[in-house]
Amino acid sequence: MKIERVAIIGAGEIGLALGGVIAQKAEVFYWDKNEKKLLGLSGEDLSLPEIMTGAQAIFLCLPTAGLKEAIFCLSPYLRADHILITLAKGLEEGTGRTALEFVSKIIHKGLVGALAGPLVAEEIAGGRPGAGVLVGKGRKMSAVAELFAGSKIKISFSTDLIGASLAGVLKNIYALGAGMGEALGWGSNARALYLTEAQGEILAIGKMFGGKTITLLGPAGLGDFLATALSKNSANFYVGWQLARQEKIDRSSEGLVSLPLLLGRLGNRAKNFPVLMMLKKIILDDQSAEEIFRQGGLI
Repeated sequence: MKIERVAIIGAGEIGLALGGVIAQKAEVFYWDKNEKKLLGLSGEDLSLPEIMTGAQAIFLCLPTAGLKEAIFCLSPYLRADHILITLAKGLEEGTGRTALEFVSKIIHKGLVGALAGPLVAEEIAGGRPGAGVLVGKGRKMSAVAELFAGSKIKISFSTDLIGASLAGVLKNIYALGAGMGEALGWGSNARALYLTEAQGEILAIGKMFGGKTITLLGPAGLGDFLATALSKNSANFYVGWQLARQEKIDRSSEGLVSLPLLLGRLGNRAKNFPVLMMLKKIILDDQSAEEIFRQGGLI
C-alpha cells in the first residue's frame, strides 16, 4: 500500500511542521475549524468531505481537548480503509483516557494509531532532526512510515499502546517542573536531579498501568521527556516557567490539563510519587514552587 494523499486536521505549529515533511512524499491537505489558519494552505478551498474523500491517512494534529469535536466532524466521512494517527499527548477531560485510548474507543472505522516521540514542532519546521514512534498494530503502519522516508525524522514502531500513549501524558506533566526550574535559576546539578527523579516516577507509573520498560525508556518515553523538558519552545516548559514566577498563565498545556486527571487515576497511590505531589502542591494548591522544591530536597 502506498499513501498518496494525507489530511492534516489542525493547522497549528505541529500540523504545519508535519505537513511540510510529508509533502515530500504525498499530497497534503489541511483542515481546521478556524478557517483563518487555512489561508494560503492547500485545502483552503475544499470542504471537509472533499478532503476526507481523497485522503488515505489522517493526522490529528490537535490537543487532546480538541479531539472529541474533531472526531464528531470527521465521523460521517470516515471509511474502513482510513488510517488515523493522533499526535495528542494528554488525558481526555471527560473520561480520563489517553488520547489514543479515547480515539480508539469512539472510532469504529479504520486503523487508529499514534505518532509519539521527540518531535518539537519548531525544530521539525526548521529542518532539524526528530524521532517519531508509530504506535499501533497492522501492516498499514509501514505505509505511514514511508511518508517520512528520506526525511530527518527517524521512524520506529511500537505495539505498546499503553506505554507509548501514557508516556506522552507523563512527560508533559513532569516537563512543567523543568520549566519551573528554569524560572528558579537551577544549575545543572539541580536540573539533573529533577530529571532523574521525574523519569524514575514516569517509569514507575507507566509500568503500573501496563506500559513496557523498553517503551518508557525509549524515544516515546525518555526521549520525548528530555526533549520537552529541555526545550524552551515547549508549551509545558513555558507554563511551568510562568507558574514558578507566579505570573498569569496565558496559555493552556497538555500537562496542566492532565495533572488532576492523572491524580484521579492514581487515587491514593499518588502519594508514592514525591515529585508528582510537589507539582500538585504548586499547581493545584497554589503553593510557592521555590518553597516546595526546597522542602523536597531538590534545591
